[in-house]
Amino acid sequence: MGILPSQTASSDYLVILSHTPTNARSRNWVVQFSTFITLLVIWELLSVYPPPVTFDVLEMTSTTFWCRGDSVALVPPPPGITPNFVDPPTRTPFVISSSIGCLAVSSCFMLIRIYTFVAIIKTRDSADYMLVIAWAFAAIYSSMTCTMVKYGFGRHAWDIPFSTFNNNFMKVGAITGTFYGMSIMLTKLSILAFYLRFVIASAKLRGVIYATIVLTILYSLIASFVWVYACQPLEKYWDLTITDGSCINFLKVTIFSGVMNTATDAIILLLPIAILRGLRLQKRQKLGVMMIMMTGGFVLGISVVRLKVTVDSLSYQDLTWDSVPGTAWWTVEVHLALVCACLASLKPFLGRFLPKVIGSSYGTSDSNSGGIQPTLYLTSNPGLPWSRDGDEIPL
Repeated sequence: MGILPSQTASSDYLVILSHTPTNARSRNWVVQFSTFITLLVIWELLSVYPPPVTFDVLEMTSTTFWCRGDSVALVPPPPGITPNFVDPPTRTPFVISSSIGCLAVSSCFMLIRIYTFVAIIKTRDSADYMLVIAWAFAAIYSSMTCTMVKYGFGRHAWDIPFSTFNNNFMKVGAITGTFYGMSIMLTKLSILAFYLRFVIASAKLRGVIYATIVLTILYSLIASFVWVYACQPLEKYWDLTITDGSCINFLKVTIFSGVMNTATDAIILLLPIAILRGLRLQKRQKLGVMMIMMTGGFVLGISVVRLKVTVDSLSYQDLTWDSVPGTAWWTVEVHLALVCACLASLKPFLGRFLPKVIGSSYGTSDSNSGGIQPTLYLTSNPGLPWSRDGDEIPL
């Protein structure tokens, strides 16, 4: 199913801010501000982060291995430290618990969304299908992250036998990163497809959304499958015994992916400002909407933190140990994005099962509301070309 707007806006939920630019000058300020933030992030990344160290220790020569019995360590240990292949220090419990915990949380919200749109709202569109696929990819990502533990992830590099790491770790890591990128991409496309429902008559807003969709697809595909062209020959990417050939600069790729990810996060966060202009919101509804969008801002913050931690880890020699925090932020980001995309389904879900607490009813009677579902209406506004009488959005 293509990313097409619905003909009405009466069967879904709008996740928006509670304040909007009121004139061309203020709207221009929003655009300039978002552009400034994006350029600032790029400047900070390019000026602050040093280039990664060259992993000369991983260039396979006769002097790079640390032998202990019949095993060969991935890298020589620091002075005074003996490699431990039997019971080494490990961050495995943290890797597994963070992966499973985040997956469990996003799964709960995903089940609520599916139930809400199947049993309560009784409508589905392309945004819902994309979000389900995004969740499936996120689940595979978490599973693959746990699989990386088998090949040394979470252990010091000198505590990993070379035979365990080589031809295994980087292959699994490439697949893991691909599913991460595809999950984030589909989550964003789901949100953008949802936005299209409310800008049917605005060519400018639709153009911005479609441009963001194209940008998201392009950079996500590049970042997700860059490993296919990472090294020449390709096998050099995961086989450390290959000394011929060359590889791309992974620091630049990481910065490119992170900046584009952060920029699209900012656009998705700012887009609802214009959509809000046509809505009449009560104070309680404004508060709820603001809480939802503050969570979206938290995802943007996590995206920036994740980029910083990941880039820092590339400058460390003990990659299998030092990259664990960055991977944990990746996990939080991919699952929290799913949670934010599902937040709009909480109100009708809780309204069905806790009508007295929520103060509204979806399929049940409510003494306070008389069984009438609270609704927001898009009103005609000469200065708002995309508004239409009769469009309603249940909140």
